[in-house]
Amino acid sequence: MFSFQLLSALFSVALLVSAAPAFPGTPPKAGECCDTSAAIMDLPKNQTQLVAPTTAPLFVALGVGIQNYTCSTSTLKYTSTGAVASLFDISCIDKTPAFATIQTTAFNAWKAAPASLTATAIGAKVAAPSLLGFHYFVTAASGTGISPKWDFTSTGKNAGNATAFVIGAKVGDITAPTDSATNVDWLALNNAQGSLASKIFRIDTVAGQPPASCVAGSADISVKYTAKYYLY
Repeated sequence: MFSFQLLSALFSVALLVSAAPAFPGTPPKAGECCDTSAAIMDLPKNQTQLVAPTTAPLFVALGVGIQNYTCSTSTLKYTSTGAVASLFDISCIDKTPAFATIQTTAFNAWKAAPASLTATAIGAKVAAPSLLGFHYFVTAASGTGISPKWDFTSTGKNAGNATAFVIGAKVGDITAPTDSATNVDWLALNNAQGSLASKIFRIDTVAGQPPASCVAGSADISVKYTAKYYLY
């Protein structure tokens, strides 16, 4: 479950980050996105689980965060208990060479970061300084289980807009095209609640998978990951 104390801490760290690299082209102002009308989501061929919409995305984001897991005593395997990530606008660099590998660049910075540095600080270190919002999990509407949420209500131009969020319901899932034992799956989700977007895609994932097995009584773990998120 996402902690709003953690959200506050993540946001405050963003204000402390300095010495960010130069942003390609003209950097956007806080909370502003570049034109996404020509943005193209690159999906694997010969699969039907993830189908790109015919419209342009509303947001193109870099997610930097953690995947959380608990050890199942029945299977002795880790099962997901959600994720927490900071989401950075990368719409302004989608036509630059850096875009293709920004998820890897960000992961390397995130992996090497000291424990005192939170995910919110990584965007400024990889030329994606504009924080769009946060991704975390909430109790599902049914009251059982959890659902993913993308929350832009506290940052940028959407700050104070209580409807600037989307809770997603998974409709498509493929294993990562490369290193699927290490990289979490690519996903497609539809809107279940909120007005921020109608569809969400997670692609170009780096890391996030737990170890293959666990021992009964193992402590819960968090695994760092990065990914691109397209919101339509």
